[in-house]
Amino acid sequence: MDTGMEWELIYAEEVQEYVSENGLSNIEQFFKEKLEGWQDVEVNIGVTGDSGTGKSSFINAIRELDDDDEQAAKVGVTETTMEPKCYDHPSNPKIKFYDLPGIGTPNFPDLDSYCRETNLEQYHTFLIFTSTRFTKNDLILAQKIRSLKKKFFFVRTKIDDNVRAERRKKSFNERAMLEKIRSDCAENLSDLLEKRQDVFLISNHDPSKWDFDRLTNAILDVLPTRQKEAMSLTLGVLTTLSKDLLKRKVKVLQGRMWMIAGASAAGAIVPIPGLSIALDLGLILNEVKFYKSQLGIPDEGSERFQTLHADTQDQIKRICIDGVAIRSLMSTFATESAVEEVARFIPFIGSVIAGSLSFAGTYYVLGQCLEKIEALAIKVLEEAAQSSVDDLDID
Repeated sequence: MDTGMEWELIYAEEVQEYVSENGLSNIEQFFKEKLEGWQDVEVNIGVTGDSGTGKSSFINAIRELDDDDEQAAKVGVTETTMEPKCYDHPSNPKIKFYDLPGIGTPNFPDLDSYCRETNLEQYHTFLIFTSTRFTKNDLILAQKIRSLKKKFFFVRTKIDDNVRAERRKKSFNERAMLEKIRSDCAENLSDLLEKRQDVFLISNHDPSKWDFDRLTNAILDVLPTRQKEAMSLTLGVLTTLSKDLLKRKVKVLQGRMWMIAGASAAGAIVPIPGLSIALDLGLILNEVKFYKSQLGIPDEGSERFQTLHADTQDQIKRICIDGVAIRSLMSTFATESAVEEVARFIPFIGSVIAGSLSFAGTYYVLGQCLEKIEALAIKVLEEAAQSSVDDLDID
């Protein structure tokens, strides 16, 4: 199983420094604080473009909100954005999307006035929107963003409208139509575009189609590591029905396992009946619950749960839910190989914790649970994707 080692190293230096200064005193609490630290990392995404290009609808879609939800960004064809307006993600207020006005509006007639009022330096990356062709002002802004050594993405919206209109033609070919739109956009982007695929074609009303998922992953790719972790754990996999985002989340979750194991080994642990190894069952089950939430496993009895096939519902009811399930997983625990696998953590926290059977057992159980939940999550995604296709009406 891929261990997501790049994520394991995020906090390794801080852990080593803590142990060097404090030994193992309060290490359990230190681990727990680090595990929750992603919720304190701020991410600022600037979304700009002319009025009516779908900025607000995008901000709603990526936050899993309908346009008429109470927390939704106001949607309108007139210039509803007179000044930068911040919209927090409902599940994590540190992830912020800013609806920015376009250059050339009365309040922002030129680049100088725009830069003064929008404080471009505060954003981690930018999305430049159009529903037709990118304008001269879009290019001017992109050049300015590049001069600040920040990343930006060109986004062509309302692709569903284009598909709907083109389908009325006998010669309709969706792939050819999309390529023409991409080429037309690329023509007026000059040297600001490295390749045509850097133009993202999306529909805010159907994020599971076209480039919405690819755009989401491209944004994550350019963020600094801590911001990438925070945003990966905030975005929902069911927004775009994205296996790519699900895989990203799995890697981040794999990178947390050693700290959960460390907290378990350092904490007040008691043997689970039937096991010779003491594990912190509460800590394990709490993390497993986090896995399920992160990977889009719906709660029993929820509306989404009711839409799943009966066998999928049954698997959700049974997967890694209690001490009995954990004991069953531990029946395949091989002490020697498990201890060898986690030996790489000894330089971080020492052999007293990382060399213990509790550490190795917890790490093993979490890996087994995550693997099973990932497989089930893919099944849930596939069922949701099929349901989306069945429900799609773009005629």
